[in-house]
Formats: sequence, structure tokens, C-alpha cells
Amino acid sequence: MGGYLRTQTAVAAGHRPAAILAVLLAAALLISAPGLVAILAILDSSLISAARDWVSGLSAPLSYLAHARVVIYVPLLAMVVRVRENP
Repeated sequence: MGGYLRTQTAVAAGHRPAAILAVLLAAALLISAPGLVAILAILDSSLISAARDWVSGLSAPLSYLAHARVVIYVPLLAMVVRVRENP
């Protein structure tokens, strides 16, 4: 058993250049995104207003997701009733 654990530890501690590169790229994107948005807002504010219109248009259909929870409650209620009938 000790050999297996030692092997798994060695595999986990090994170098993974693709994974490290992916994490570094994601971190760089997350760090630079607010700066890029600020530069775009300073240079051309019409892009931000267009994005605002797009988001407000998207929010109307998303409001129906609040009603979708009722669709989830009905099967859950049926499952609870079935479990209570058959303990």
C-alpha cells in the first residue's frame, strides 16, 4: 500500500506545463480585463452604451427564470410525497 501512495504522490507532484500555462493565462486575463474595459470606456463610450442596451435586452427573458423554479418544485413535491408513502 505504501508503494501505491508513493507513486500517486510522485504523479501528483510532477510538472504539468500545460496546466500551469492555462492557469497563468486565466490569471492574466482576469487581471487585465478591468483595465481593458476602462480603456474602452475612456476611448469610445458608445461601446459601453451598446453593451448596456444588450444587457438590458437580455435581462427581460432572464426574468422568466424566476418562474422556472415552480417547474422544479412540482417534481420535488411528488418525490417527497412518494417517499413519505413508502418509508
